[in-house]
Amino acid sequence: MSRSLAALAQVVEHVTAIVTVADDGGSSGRLRRDHDVVAPGDLRMALASLARDRDAAELIQYRFDRGELDGHSLGNLILLALQDLAGGDVVRALDALGRLLDVPGRVLPCTTVPVTMAARAAGTEVVGQAAIAAKTGIERVWLDPAAPPATAEALAALDAADLIVLGPGSLFTSVLPNLLVPSIADAVVRATVPRVLVANLREQRGETEGLSLPDHLDALAAHVPGLPIDVLVAHAGDGPDRGVPLEVEHDQLRPRVGHLVVTDLFDGVDGHDPEALARCFAGILDR
Repeated sequence: MSRSLAALAQVVEHVTAIVTVADDGGSSGRLRRDHDVVAPGDLRMALASLARDRDAAELIQYRFDRGELDGHSLGNLILLALQDLAGGDVVRALDALGRLLDVPGRVLPCTTVPVTMAARAAGTEVVGQAAIAAKTGIERVWLDPAAPPATAEALAALDAADLIVLGPGSLFTSVLPNLLVPSIADAVVRATVPRVLVANLREQRGETEGLSLPDHLDALAAHVPGLPIDVLVAHAGDGPDRGVPLEVEHDQLRPRVGHLVVTDLFDGVDGHDPEALARCFAGILDR
């Protein structure tokens, strides 16, 4: 998600990131257990990706490595403090931190209800986002509670959007959790603006091992019936040395998406190049 956000910030004046809050590992998991809050880690990452104040972004990404704070991110603790000061309102806390970071837009949770991810993988039920990410053969994922209410501001942002971008990111534990909130999925399905899926560069060890790009589309369709992909942006060319690359099967993909954009998206190091993504998004908006 951070690569898409960095790209979008180059081509539009206002970006809204709608972020999953199902993380239960590391610092986020500890804060969830101790303070009964939605997971702050992915929200912090989105804020850092959009921040125009890069020094402040680096500061909130600082992670302690010893003592009682070992493993905690400073940004997670700041978000927790701001939420307490806002009477428990996580949206107000995110907006406040966004102002401090000079974010050109907003970062919003898909729901303000603490949710837990569950999955069926290779015939076995698995609970917890961190545990699911390590599994292969994932058949289905869901949230507990099963139908949490969407954040009102997130729904308003989707209704006002000029472009809706999904991915790149972990298919089952990052992209799909937002769409498992029923009102979020409904808003995306009924949208009249382009819905863009940015494909991953490679299989992800664990959750998408052995899955092709058409398999990714199958998983999205199984979890969100009727979800149209107006534009699929996929990579062609050299990629990271590690991991199995996702091949672009033109014949299988073209009938399933409105428009297929295939271009070099690799940053030469380990992931998507925000500059290349920005050119793709600008072209879609121009059309």
